[in-house]
Amino acid sequence: MLIQRTALCALATALLSFAQTAASPYYVVFLRPNPSRSTLTKAEGERIQSAHMANIGKMAQDGVLISAGPFEDTPRTISGLFVFQVESLEMAQKIAQQDPTVVEHRNTVDVHAWQGPPDIGAEYRRLHKADPKTPENMQVHPLCMIYRGAAWELEASRRNSLLAEHQRYVSSLRAQGKLGAAGGMGESDDLRELVIFKPIPFEEGQRLMEADPAVKAGVLRVEYHHWWSSDHVLPW
Repeated sequence: MLIQRTALCALATALLSFAQTAASPYYVVFLRPNPSRSTLTKAEGERIQSAHMANIGKMAQDGVLISAGPFEDTPRTISGLFVFQVESLEMAQKIAQQDPTVVEHRNTVDVHAWQGPPDIGAEYRRLHKADPKTPENMQVHPLCMIYRGAAWELEASRRNSLLAEHQRYVSSLRAQGKLGAAGGMGESDDLRELVIFKPIPFEEGQRLMEADPAVKAGVLRVEYHHWWSSDHVLPW
């Protein structure tokens, strides 16, 4: 696992010093396993992991990182996720490339602009500042990466109405208290949206998304992931 659950206490301390900047788009970094990565010795793995955690702490202290967490899928196509709040996609890419797991060719970076909800991590920082012993309570969140589906072009005449139904459906999931965060990506991006559930059973998250009108029509397709996050990071 890219970020060991027990190691995230280091991130908890570092995030306390993050000063919220003026509103700007988020940038989501998916750390993906490098296909050419080789087998490491235990000592090499521990060295890289230690450097990786130190870098997470530094990014938080620098006011760049507002959320991070590992993925636990089988097979694993994503090692972990960073959410940055910086000025540009280019800056997010540059910072992500400096992570030790990338420098050491363990991971590659896949960076996207994301219009997520405001105040990601704000409650987490408030609680941990008030009481540094606040439990991390890390849990698995169904994380849905929503792409253009196979029927995107075939359903061109109905696409806008189906996408509107999709947005209403996502809003209804939030109203039911199912979601932790959601938001769209860049308009030209094949990855159109992230929908992150609260720590509900993974199968329930799948069932709810498969009932989405645009997903049922094939205009959108969903890629499902298990994402670990500390409590109080997501704002909804």
